[in-house]
Amino acid sequence: MERNKKLLLGVAGLPVVIWVFIILSFSVNVPWFDDFDPFPDFLRQWIYTETIAGQVKLLFQPNNEHRMVVGKLVTLLYYKVTGNLNITFLHIAGACFTLGTLSLFWSAFKKSNLNLWYFLPVPFLLFQFQYHLVFLWAICSLQHQPVIFFVSLAMYLLVKNRFSWAVLAAICATFAMSNGIFVWVAGAAILLLRANYRQLTFWCIAGALAVSFYFFGMSAQGNESSFDFFVKNPHLSVFGFFAFLGGLFDLFPEKAIFIRSVLPVIMGLAVMIWVGIWLYAILSSWLNKTFNWQLKMSAFAKQPSDTGKNSFQEFLFGIMVFLLVNALVIALLRPRFGFFVMIVSNYKLYPALFLVVAYLSFVSSGVRVGLQKRGFQLVTYVSILIWLISVYTYLPSIIERRKYLLANAYNQEHNGFGLGHVPFSLSAAYVDELMKEMVEKGIYSFPSEKDKLANTIAKITAANNQEFKVNTVDQQNGVLIECSESPVSFARNAGQYAFVRNESKLYIFKLTQNRYSGRNIFRQYDKGSSVEVPFAALQSGTYKLGVINFNDDTSQGRILRDITIP
Repeated sequence: MERNKKLLLGVAGLPVVIWVFIILSFSVNVPWFDDFDPFPDFLRQWIYTETIAGQVKLLFQPNNEHRMVVGKLVTLLYYKVTGNLNITFLHIAGACFTLGTLSLFWSAFKKSNLNLWYFLPVPFLLFQFQYHLVFLWAICSLQHQPVIFFVSLAMYLLVKNRFSWAVLAAICATFAMSNGIFVWVAGAAILLLRANYRQLTFWCIAGALAVSFYFFGMSAQGNESSFDFFVKNPHLSVFGFFAFLGGLFDLFPEKAIFIRSVLPVIMGLAVMIWVGIWLYAILSSWLNKTFNWQLKMSAFAKQPSDTGKNSFQEFLFGIMVFLLVNALVIALLRPRFGFFVMIVSNYKLYPALFLVVAYLSFVSSGVRVGLQKRGFQLVTYVSILIWLISVYTYLPSIIERRKYLLANAYNQEHNGFGLGHVPFSLSAAYVDELMKEMVEKGIYSFPSEKDKLANTIAKITAANNQEFKVNTVDQQNGVLIECSESPVSFARNAGQYAFVRNESKLYIFKLTQNRYSGRNIFRQYDKGSSVEVPFAALQSGTYKLGVINFNDDTSQGRILRDITIP
């Protein structure tokens, strides 16, 4: 038995270990796009704020439509200990919340008296590369992962009759990000199911106070346009709901959105059939016990009689309510931004958890042992298949994004733009001023990995490697550079870059690998790469335009021509 348990832990731990390894290997210590407001700018304001009341106000100050109290506290903790801001630490901290979610599920699962091997698909479904824009983007890392952890913790504590601690966990979920407010709906569903009306009353009061405080002083988010869009395009919200829930079946991220979304919609609908049966069984049982209503219910969907399984089902039920309410709101408010939002990477943690809960609800339900076993076998095969395909199709994006961030970190440090804001715009000026101050105060340091690339570029002359095949196309707002023969390579430090330099300035632009447009759905990229060098990003002057095929061991490059920016 002990040997069997060790084998289970070894196999189930594989996706977890690889996931952690990917975070440690490809995290880049640079803030990007929406990161500046809640992390470096928050720290700067905190340092200059002398009163406790002012600092508390900063903690609860909204960032866009979210109050990120949990994320800001993590940032403060690291700053108080080290005196620094480190984005990689924020990625690691966010990952710890997902590891905590796994531990909660494992703890709840062990008390269900199920075969321990039935837990095997859970880590393969949960620790996916698909949501890399969650675990490798600081703001998402400290929004989505904490909110899921605290929602799961609140449901876990409610089921264990630790009401006061459950309320505290629910408050933490509320102030992790905006969708944390749905924890109160999920908790109310559990307490209603248990007919614990005294705790339900206190829960609703606590929830009303927490949600009221959350929205107090926040500006309107302009959701009226989302409702108008829904009225005109209700079908997109319906399809979007199922696409969102089935988002883990978005296995080919570089294909057209229609091709990408077909399988998620179908599989989201298919899984929801079981979820509907399961929720109907729970509702029927509750109506029978509460009002003595006898609803027809097949033996396939009967509730388990085992106490451990019942508690586990309540835990899963609460999390499922949260996920479904969240999916409904996303499907209502987000399609106006484009259907791709339904399966965007930084939402993919929710469909992963949805599949986990749907699977565990099946094996812990009252279905026959034979069906449980076949369900376990099917989901195990499917979860491992999804995980393997996702590694193959999403790992290249993770690798390339690291190179993109490093190149743009150089531009940000030396040219005042690069990390998500339009050059010479007001927002770019704000970021430039902010990051220079963070560097001058010794709070932040740009990563040094980018310097080797810059030093190699500085050595390139016109005589270097004239056989390096490159085509340039003059466009109205820039120069398009195409390396038609560059091979598909996703080595960690190898890549093609364009550069623009003179005696005082160097700009670096990462070339993007060409997408494959043939019939093979598993092939994501084709040979060749390209990038447009925008004139609007360059200061006035005369520059040398060039390219480099960079590698740690050997690098090839050449000067293409001179360009003049008036």
